[in-house]
Amino acid sequence: MDPRQKDAQIISDILLKAASEPEFRNVLIADPATVLEEYSISSEAKSIIKKSIIDLKQ
Repeated sequence: MDPRQKDAQIISDILLKAASEPEFRNVLIADPATVLEEYSISSEAKSIIKKSIIDLKQ
């Protein structure tokens, strides 16, 4: 799997987990940098997730 596919899969997994698990979502919104350090993804992928969680706050 190429790195972009891997990032896309992990982004999808994180956002699905955030959508289905309120506790994980709350931690992700409160401190995304710490949560995302646990994942081996590019800084671009981390940025995409940080932008996406703005939508979860609403």
